[in-house]
Amino acid sequence: MKINLNENKLEEYDEIFDFIVDNHPDWEKLLTDGHIKIKTNQNKVQFSQIEQILQKFNLRLTDISYSDYYGIVFGIEKLETV
Repeated sequence: MKINLNENKLEEYDEIFDFIVDNHPDWEKLLTDGHIKIKTNQNKVQFSQIEQILQKFNLRLTDISYSDYYGIVFGIEKLETV
């Protein structure tokens, strides 16, 4: 399922990536096929590092991948609030 993110939807993630830049300056935002991802440039990441971000911003992981070029990439998505 492909999700098209409009500019307002992308802005919802600005606070998350501001926090990431402050706490993990070598991590970046990556947008691929309409999905927002965290690009780490590392081959190992403590899960507690990503878990802190997931809990703080009410996110879930959509996928995790690894490549020599990007390092570990985490797909993220905001959870719906009820």
